[in-house]
Amino acid sequence: MPRFVVRYRGPGERPEQAVQRVRSIKDASVLDDTGRMMLVDAPEHELRSALGSDADWVIAPEVSYSVPDPRPRILRPPSQAD
Repeated sequence: MPRFVVRYRGPGERPEQAVQRVRSIKDASVLDDTGRMMLVDAPEHELRSALGSDADWVIAPEVSYSVPDPRPRILRPPSQAD
């Protein structure tokens, strides 16, 4: 199931009724909750339906990035056959 970052950007505290609707989605899991943001594992359509058309909520797919290797490497020139 896809994971989504759900962020409340409205004034004041987030509405707990909306949070309870998200938590009540069948087969959904709230993986992390930081107050204004939640990481939710749920079907996108059901998640958007639970929050409705309220512009104070932003739903974005989770994106992960691989960390580059910071160690420098010596590049060898191609070997030349005699």
